[in-house]
Amino acid sequence: MTKRSPTQSKAGLPTHWRRRLHDPYLLATLALATLYIVIFTRLAWDMHTGMRTHRSDLGQIDQAIWNSSRGRLLAQTDNGFEATRLTDHVEPILALISPIYWVWDDVRAILLLQVAAAAVGVLPLYLLTLRRCEALLSLQERRQVWRFEPVQRLARPLAFAVSTAYLLAPQLQSALLTEFHAAPLAAPLILWAFWAVDARRWRQFIAATLLIAAVKEEMALLAAGLGVWAIWRSWWAGRGGEGEKVSISNLQSPISQSHNLTISQSSTHILSPSPPLFFAGATVFIIGLLWFYVATFVIVPAHAAELYGVTESTYFQRYGALGDSSLDIVVNILTRLDLVFQIASEPPRVDYLVGLFAIFAWLPLIGLELVLFSLPLLLANLLSAYPAQYYGEFHYSAPLVAYFGVAAAYGVARVWRWLARRLERTSPSFQHLPAQGTGAMTAAAFVQNARTALLPLATAALALWMLAWSVGNYLQYGRGPLGGRYDPTPITAHHRLLDRFVSQIPADAAVTATAGVHPHVSHRRYVYQFPLGLDAPTPATERAQWALLDVTTNTDMAPGDLKARVDAMLADGWGVVDAADGFLLLAQGVEAKSIPDAFYSFTRIDEETTSEAPLQLLSVVAEDWPRWRQTKLIFEWLVGKDYNPDATSPAIDVLTLQHDSVSTLETAAPPALVWHPPAHWRPGERIRVTTLPLSLPRTTVVHASGAAHAPAAIFRRLDDGRLVRLPDDLAVATDPGAVLAEVGIAPLRLVETEMYIEDGVATPLRVWVVDRPNWPGGEIDLWLQWGVQPWPQSLAAFVHLRRNGQTVAQADGAPTFWQSDAGVAFTNDWRQVKIPPDMPADGLWSLAIGLYDPATGRRIPLSGGDELIIDALRVHAPPAPDQACALIPTACVSQQ
Repeated sequence: MTKRSPTQSKAGLPTHWRRRLHDPYLLATLALATLYIVIFTRLAWDMHTGMRTHRSDLGQIDQAIWNSSRGRLLAQTDNGFEATRLTDHVEPILALISPIYWVWDDVRAILLLQVAAAAVGVLPLYLLTLRRCEALLSLQERRQVWRFEPVQRLARPLAFAVSTAYLLAPQLQSALLTEFHAAPLAAPLILWAFWAVDARRWRQFIAATLLIAAVKEEMALLAAGLGVWAIWRSWWAGRGGEGEKVSISNLQSPISQSHNLTISQSSTHILSPSPPLFFAGATVFIIGLLWFYVATFVIVPAHAAELYGVTESTYFQRYGALGDSSLDIVVNILTRLDLVFQIASEPPRVDYLVGLFAIFAWLPLIGLELVLFSLPLLLANLLSAYPAQYYGEFHYSAPLVAYFGVAAAYGVARVWRWLARRLERTSPSFQHLPAQGTGAMTAAAFVQNARTALLPLATAALALWMLAWSVGNYLQYGRGPLGGRYDPTPITAHHRLLDRFVSQIPADAAVTATAGVHPHVSHRRYVYQFPLGLDAPTPATERAQWALLDVTTNTDMAPGDLKARVDAMLADGWGVVDAADGFLLLAQGVEAKSIPDAFYSFTRIDEETTSEAPLQLLSVVAEDWPRWRQTKLIFEWLVGKDYNPDATSPAIDVLTLQHDSVSTLETAAPPALVWHPPAHWRPGERIRVTTLPLSLPRTTVVHASGAAHAPAAIFRRLDDGRLVRLPDDLAVATDPGAVLAEVGIAPLRLVETEMYIEDGVATPLRVWVVDRPNWPGGEIDLWLQWGVQPWPQSLAAFVHLRRNGQTVAQADGAPTFWQSDAGVAFTNDWRQVKIPPDMPADGLWSLAIGLYDPATGRRIPLSGGDELIIDALRVHAPPAPDQACALIPTACVSQQ
């Protein structure tokens, strides 16, 4: 009869795995991970379907993976000819994951893989947290189920909280929604490696660290650091670091109490150093350093020289004041600590660090030595001159989330073990007290029982602390549903039309495509971003035979240049295969040269009854991307029967509230006017004109030809980042404050007084000011309602901004923003006063408002004086540039 191992269950599973299957917190963690995969895979797929992915980076990385799956290792057609991804990065893991395309030949497969890999990281993180909490017991005690199981049951909520925080990390979520990159694949591998060290699974440790080194060249330094950690843990275990004997009688189960089982000090098992783990760590350390050197200073320079003309990675040029070569950067970091501190202490970089610690409720501070092992990557991000690396919403931070998660696992376990030991030392045993009265014995019993319950309460408090921080952090910055940075991609009928064109291109044909289309056709040996691939430097045998263009989305070309290139192609052997709604499919050797009418449906909508006016504006709509504060303005005109393009041409004027020009129809460069210019418009046509993305100011005033009223539209960027359109009837609203509050402009301060324009006749004056922080360089908005109509021609209004009683800015003159309306008994007005950018923010700030006669300088009396004072305005230092401002400087004008 075969004797079953004591660690083997009746069902044939190891006992520890049988326990795992009955762990409700682990099952809940895995359920959350599954939901995470569903949500973020859908969001990533929608980004792709909605054409928010591009050649850089999804298209080119996807092509390198696909080519690898076909035996062409990391090959891609970058810059117009076939090259290798090794010109930029050394990422062997892309070749390792390429067999996924043997199963599902679709770019969405790697988007799913990226999300699933990140989610799987919760399993080693959960188990690692449990193991660190279990270190409360000696190794001998862990073999005693009556001691081990109570400890593990108490620790499970903590492991669940750490794992949940990992899934809710905005930095990790953002990485998964930044197209596709290798870096997020390192996160679960790092967690696996740390768990393997703790569990002394040296073979798994080697496998995990070698895969980490294969993710990207700089990840080899992280692998080397993990080797050092393995060496340290092996040595620490040999010193008895994990063999400390701990008695926790207050956690014993009834089984231990009934059998009166104890573990003597002599039975505590002290480990000697683990030679396999020690040598595994040393081996990984050496291999990691060697591979980093070879990948960074041999492989990349050898391939980059041909493409970029330099013999060093171009990414060293991202470090500004620290230098543009690897040697300069290292020397300055070591010798210019003042410069390093100056860079690292900039507000956005401090916020970056704070954001990483906040993911796990600041508990990584208690396991800070674990964070130190991420220093190569942390410093690379923190000190970079490229904002995407230190704002936390790109792929660069994904591996750091794993390190901070491990630090949190060690930190929370240390706090929990400390609490358990403190409570054990202070728990009395009242059975050994001398005989006392009933009151004394009752009090002693209460103390004993209360302390027994304190550790579960402390555990619950720790878990709730972490969950509160992680949920709060997610609600403010998260990228999923209910998250503060939730940014789902809208998918329209136009986007769904793309598959029709892709399906017509032969699988082995060389293709050139516009930037937004590129990742939809990247599963082929030769694919280029239009207009590359049409001529030199592309070899004649590798040139594109097909071209798929979408003139309405991102093309990385001026609309006029793109059309000129298409015209040249149609005149030189290319023809039209298919076209619709701005999509254009061309191929060499096709005879059709005319672009069909269906192509123009993106601008020429349908036939309508002709207008009496030559050109009638039907609508103005803003299509906004709040995350980047980029807005397309969409105008629709109805062409009238008397339309004459020479006499009546479409025009727009996008202005600030101070009438500074933001854009015109010429500078906005709408593709519609290039492909279907006004000279081709015909009576009865309904024309849609969409601008290229614009960076609008906080308040945007739009004028357009053919509008029924002026301005045609007013848009306002709210404090939460949303762009709203103000109601057109705000000009005649009896209560402008209520109208503004309905669209989200709040809170508003209302100040009222009375004016005496005519002797003895009181007329009301009401002023609304947004009660929000302001700063030098920003504007203060005021909405005023003067109780007169029409406006007295001899009078002007004054609005003075004062600091410490001195006027520093003003907005004077008669109301001109809205046209007067004889149908109301008041005049609504909108003023904006700009705070001088060089003015200190401290001091007492106020507004003074009133009326005066410009000819004589005489002020009109108001109740209580000749001016209305609005004081206690909040002015502080300008905010640090946010991510949109840092990456798109024109977006700074609307930063809140």
